[in-house]
Amino acid sequence: MTDHRLLHVDADADRRDRVAARLADDGPFVTDPEPCGEAAVDTLGHESYDGLVVGHPLPDGTASFLGVVRGGYPDLPVVTYGDADAFDARTVRALFRAGATDHLPVAGADDHAALAARLETAVEAYHERQRKDRGAATLRRLGDAIAGAPTDVDAAIDGVLEAVRDTYEVDYAGLARIRDDEFRFVAGRGTATLCESLAETVPLENTYCETTVAEGRTVASNADGGIADRGRPAIGRRLGLQCYLGTPVSVDGDLFGTLCVVDRSRRRGFAGWERTGIEVAARWIARELEHDREKARLRRERD
Repeated sequence: MTDHRLLHVDADADRRDRVAARLADDGPFVTDPEPCGEAAVDTLGHESYDGLVVGHPLPDGTASFLGVVRGGYPDLPVVTYGDADAFDARTVRALFRAGATDHLPVAGADDHAALAARLETAVEAYHERQRKDRGAATLRRLGDAIAGAPTDVDAAIDGVLEAVRDTYEVDYAGLARIRDDEFRFVAGRGTATLCESLAETVPLENTYCETTVAEGRTVASNADGGIADRGRPAIGRRLGLQCYLGTPVSVDGDLFGTLCVVDRSRRRGFAGWERTGIEVAARWIARELEHDREKARLRRERD
């Protein structure tokens, strides 16, 4: 698990050290200490953090400090804590109005463990919002690339595959044709090595896409690079592939093949927006292939 980096602001040095030690023990945190709000604001301007943990009271006013933080960092998690006898309902309301994400009095070991849990919840929610925001922005860029694709079907598909590869930051993105349980990439963008290695026709059963076709849905590899109970298929083992995301492509109601991405580096998984993105790209490619078939049919009738 990756440690969350926190800016830890507390004027009480002894209490700050105790809380920092417990956070290191009870949660995935590393903390950078600051004794006052003014120093903390300066540090925030130069460093990147996953959240703030703030001991109340601060000499320059805890609520005032939170207001300054919220002015520049409206989404950053800020969890406040303090001695139980230092709070009344009015103080707690003032902290929340100033921008505290959460607040907890701390005294014994159970309180410190609860503080670590509250911080982890706040930071994970913050990261999830960031992932969704990045995903939405990336989907817009992918949509723009698709909308600006050339009218020639082969050039258009190549352009979309390049956009998919760039969007997903993978070694290879390809459109595969599947016929009679045989699998072949008919278009692909990627590293020279993978483009050459993936150019041959192989049995569908040797590929990741066998599961995608069998289940008729978008499929992603798991943390060890395998697919469900199958593990890594033959092509994955042979080429050292560590992750896969693929979705079916149907043209005029019939299976054409799959659109997929692969990479030789492991990753934690594919986010929801990434699954959505590849499905959008697959539907666009399917429409282009349908239009190309229709144009070919009209040309034959004219001739």
